[in-house]
Amino acid sequence: MTRVIEWLISLLIVVVLFVVIGLFLPASRSVSHSVETNRPMSTVDDVLASFTRFKDWNALINHDPRMQLTISGPEKGVGAKLNYASNDRVVGAGSWELVEATPGERLVYALDVPGRGINKKMTFTLERTGQRNQNVKITQRYTVDYGWDLLGRFAGLYVTDSIGDDIKRGLGKFSNLMATIPRFDYSQHPAEFAFVDVPAANVLSATATAKRSNDDIALAMTNQLKWIEQVMEKNKLEPAGPLRIITNEFGSDAYGFDVVMPVRKQGTGPADEAADAAADSAEAPAADAVAAEGEADAAAEGEEAPVAEIAQEGVALGAPVPTAEPLETLDVTIEGDKNPVVYLQVPHMRAAVTTYTGPSPGLPRVRDLVRAWAMVRGAETADRPYEDYRIEIKDMLAEDAEFQVYWPVKLGGQAPAAPVQLVPVPVAEEEGTPPPATEGEAAAEAPAEAETESAE
Repeated sequence: MTRVIEWLISLLIVVVLFVVIGLFLPASRSVSHSVETNRPMSTVDDVLASFTRFKDWNALINHDPRMQLTISGPEKGVGAKLNYASNDRVVGAGSWELVEATPGERLVYALDVPGRGINKKMTFTLERTGQRNQNVKITQRYTVDYGWDLLGRFAGLYVTDSIGDDIKRGLGKFSNLMATIPRFDYSQHPAEFAFVDVPAANVLSATATAKRSNDDIALAMTNQLKWIEQVMEKNKLEPAGPLRIITNEFGSDAYGFDVVMPVRKQGTGPADEAADAAADSAEAPAADAVAAEGEADAAAEGEEAPVAEIAQEGVALGAPVPTAEPLETLDVTIEGDKNPVVYLQVPHMRAAVTTYTGPSPGLPRVRDLVRAWAMVRGAETADRPYEDYRIEIKDMLAEDAEFQVYWPVKLGGQAPAAPVQLVPVPVAEEEGTPPPATEGEAAAEAPAEAETESAE
């Protein structure tokens, strides 16, 4: 009996000590860590205020890479919510919900996660630092209340290790993620960005390389376009959209690109006054004809729609690729050994897009803006960027020149399918070589070449 009493007294002492110590332990806990990045505030804010790239930087996914993540609410901002569920009993199930957002300053997430405590929150504080305030310091703080839950207060002793280690690990991953995104502030771009579906198309294409000067680039574009126009005329084709310039290589001394024209059979476009006017202009000079037909087609098909409207028609990255009807194969003949034109069928693709108004030398920067915007939203760019020219080549240096800038993106980790070339590989022309002036001159040169070969 004495032994039992001693045991009960010892137990009582332990309980009293537990209660007394618990009462003196903090009723709430917090732990925080910081990291600094040189990426723009808009990039940092967009990544943290959305769950699109959550799995790429948050340490939660490290505990169970196979956990299920479900996103609901708006894409970004207050109300965005992520639910997760894991078969790992230690990880369990829970949610993050954005409950407060002050752009460029503060983001607060309410956490419903396993473990003792209430009012669990994860707060991100953003602060400009560095020379000229070009860097951003991100401070991530976790807070939890235990109230009179004495067991919870004791559990709080391990918050610094359990939660703190995850915060440090997550901020490290966040810093690495920021390093992969181009350092361009797309928030300063006046036009909207969007993801859009670009339909498949029959195109005529000619490759060129020019020195990095405006005159040389314009000349190369014009020469290759003339080749394309000759092929169109001989095959009774017409433009099916605006002129497209695809960037192959943008170096310090040279610019390599493809001049591309979507085409269709003459008379198969929209049967309205705009299309008729474009057809009537076929006998005008080549450059004027292309410009007139391109403007008429755009007006008829709604291709001049601003990107803000296109965004309403865009398809989310996670959506399946729509099944498109097979393209009609055109009967195209390309004559001339040195004719650089090829006939391609370009498959459907999804792309990030924006509109740019200004001189063409500003296009490289806009391409980088499009790429940065797309990557922040979880897209991986692929293939080559390109621009639709809403103006004639001769006007590309004007302050009111308008372009639509596209960069294709991967879908389900797969890059867009490669174009199908339906004619022999062309001869690439340095700086773009002008085509023969007339068919008569080309015919006159042929016998002379034959005689030279015979003499040899």
